Amino acid sequence: MRGLVSTLGLILCLGGSAWAFQDAPTVPTADDVQGASATETALPPLPEGLAEDFSRDASGDAVEGRSLTNSAMASASAAYLVGDYQGALIHAQRAAAGGEARGATLAGHILLHGLSAEASDEDAVRWFRRAADLGEPDALIILSRLAEEERGGLQVWEAREYLAQAAEAGDARGAHEYGLYLVERGDPGAAEEALNWLQLAAQSGRAEAYGDYAYALADWDHGPHDLSSARTWYERAGEAGDPSAALIAGLMMMQGEGGERDEAGGARMIRLAAEYGLPAAMGQHALLLFQGVADQPPNPSGAVDWARQGADANDPDSQFLLAYALASGNGAPQNLERAYYWVLRAAAPRGGRTPEDFDRDRLEASLENALPEPVQERVRVEAAVQSSPF
Repeated sequence: MRGLVSTLGLILCLGGSAWAFQDAPTVPTADDVQGASATETALPPLPEGLAEDFSRDASGDAVEGRSLTNSAMASASAAYLVGDYQGALIHAQRAAAGGEARGATLAGHILLHGLSAEASDEDAVRWFRRAADLGEPDALIILSRLAEEERGGLQVWEAREYLAQAAEAGDARGAHEYGLYLVERGDPGAAEEALNWLQLAAQSGRAEAYGDYAYALADWDHGPHDLSSARTWYERAGEAGDPSAALIAGLMMMQGEGGERDEAGGARMIRLAAEYGLPAAMGQHALLLFQGVADQPPNPSGAVDWARQGADANDPDSQFLLAYALASGNGAPQNLERAYYWVLRAAAPRGGRTPEDFDRDRLEASLENALPEPVQERVRVEAAVQSSPF
């Protein structure tokens, strides 16, 4: 989808310094659970279900009165969170011996990440399989990924079976992971099944699945290309905290894709994406502030603030907008030297020319006419250094 910046036009007044805009119509997903040993080493990410359980165990609920199995699991959690991995492994294995699937998953996790002297992929897989036999979703998903890498004696063909088992057990995350697996394989014969699993995950309230389901509906080669439904799910994903989905929803609303044109709603979603910290959205939001949208007057100074944030985060459209503002003095004090710096940053190769590239070229040429050659050379060196990935 082309961004709003593709509609940007500039009238360059080569005899002066005024420019004006023309009117313009992303091993298992998991939260990082932080803990520290004596050396303040960050723990590896826990599987999603274990991370949630550990958070509850850290809430201060009393261990007294629990079954021996639950008590062992609580002790494993406490030991893990303070960096006592060997102690955590011992308690997790005791919990697993009592039939606690989470204990087997934790034991596998510790062994897989080399947190114990006895660690090996084969030992980790043995514990994950024990948890999987009890239907533990984290273990099934981890096993599928290890199978894809042929680790621990697993075979590639087993990956699909483990994910299918997780999905068919009724776990929303399992349904999400299995749907994604089928989408990524691109098998037209599995398209309906992939969509059904993603739909189940999304409708079950798994926020992480909203954007993936929207993508499968709208943009997947084997999907139905249902823009109306996709727009709804992109909006839900954006409201749930997905920056890219918020930006896509906003652009669809602004452009009338998948429903009626809604400039106010689209601008709100784009701003939400910018506030989430998505650099590309910062540039889009800055452009809307420059233009004014949905009966809101232009806000050049606010636009410059957002363009500067996006520019600092290496978004080329934000860099171009900032260059425009500094060249024209619209929203910021005029500074041709810094305008030249940012237009050079914005002009870094991006794999093909677009209409706005020609506007960049014109702005760059105009600034070169206005700046002495020694200044140009110094700024070119600075821009090249700052653009380098090294």
